[in-house]
Amino acid sequence: MNDRSLVTRRGFVAAGVSAVGAAGTVCAARAADVPPASIRSAQPLAQEFTVVHRRENPRTYVEGCGLIVLPGGSVLAVVSVVPRGGIPKKGPTEINYVRSDDGGKTWTKISQLPFYSAVPFLHDDRLYTFLFSMGTRFRNDDMYLAASDDGGRTWTEPSKIFTGHFWTCQTNMVVRDQRLYWAIDDLRQPNHSRYRSPRAIAGDLSADLLDPASWRMSNFVPFPGMPDELLRTDYDIEHLNIWNMPDHWLESNVVEVGGRLRLLATVKSQWQTLSNICGICDVEDDGTELTMEFRQFHPMTGGQLKFAIARDERSRLFWATANFVVDGQESQDWWDEARRSRRFSGMGGNDRRFLMLLYSVDALNWFQAGCVAQARTLRQSFMYGSPVVDGDDLLVISRTSISGPDQHDADHATFHRVRDFRCLALNLFPES
Repeated sequence: MNDRSLVTRRGFVAAGVSAVGAAGTVCAARAADVPPASIRSAQPLAQEFTVVHRRENPRTYVEGCGLIVLPGGSVLAVVSVVPRGGIPKKGPTEINYVRSDDGGKTWTKISQLPFYSAVPFLHDDRLYTFLFSMGTRFRNDDMYLAASDDGGRTWTEPSKIFTGHFWTCQTNMVVRDQRLYWAIDDLRQPNHSRYRSPRAIAGDLSADLLDPASWRMSNFVPFPGMPDELLRTDYDIEHLNIWNMPDHWLESNVVEVGGRLRLLATVKSQWQTLSNICGICDVEDDGTELTMEFRQFHPMTGGQLKFAIARDERSRLFWATANFVVDGQESQDWWDEARRSRRFSGMGGNDRRFLMLLYSVDALNWFQAGCVAQARTLRQSFMYGSPVVDGDDLLVISRTSISGPDQHDADHATFHRVRDFRCLALNLFPES
């Protein structure tokens, strides 16, 4: 499938909107002299895209996507399509496994599973997929694992590895000491976190991963609450008719830094009017008990929405995709009209137009490499990116709203290639 019948690949880039920090463009116009629509803008790094999947039923939307490079070089995308509406959701859910054998130029759906969301990973060149079922009382229920020996065309019978109410989308995993570490969201702790709580999980890579006995789960950590000094108390949102979303954290990455395992979680606070914050937990594993403890809040540009980290051993850097916010506390007059017309949901901190690329030595302090892709209107988005290293390039899959009803309920999954991505980074390491 190509995207030409839907939107030109460059059609998302408005002449008058600047992608903050995209490399290599100098703008000579002065804002005081030239209207914003006339100013020459910087261009994103990977605005050109191919369509991986398009949802057909307007009562559904594309959820968080996954991406993996298979042995032999083919690329496999995992695209979840779920019902729109409240919780519990009503209607069919599907996981689409879509493969490209030409570096992402063309895509073919090769299989489908009836789950809510899924995340792929490889071990010993065998492909696995975590699966999360749709729930009834809660949005999601049990967590499963399936394996494929033919690149995702067929799957083993899914094995239930955890019973409960769990969910997440593709974020960073860590492999060390023959164990795989990751994090999931536990949705069943409303009396503790008011919404959801992260848990770390560990899988024994020396054992049969499809055996539930190979997996352990940590304690949950309730959301500790934001310090009052970081919040504003003068918001009157009653007239906005938006969902009264309690403060919470979700969609965590697990990283290893200096021999320590850390969990970095998205933080949604005060309707995302507080942007660019993540929550950090320390993860400990003595081989028997897996434990987690809240450590601190820390600045994370784009931390108000799902960010995904990938480790690149060649550059010795962490790389991440995240969405930047341009007007989180709504100083501009765009927002009310967009909400009234139902083209935008939430507050200004829920802006999902700018999918950015970052890099870091310690996964705490991030430098900006540029903008991966930029959407044109508040209704559109490139969001929930997942980066994967492929030789000299960085591959990114995006949950993308091209003609969706708003910026959240995406109608596409799109594929982007950032070429020679390591050349975008400064040398952060001191000379001996």
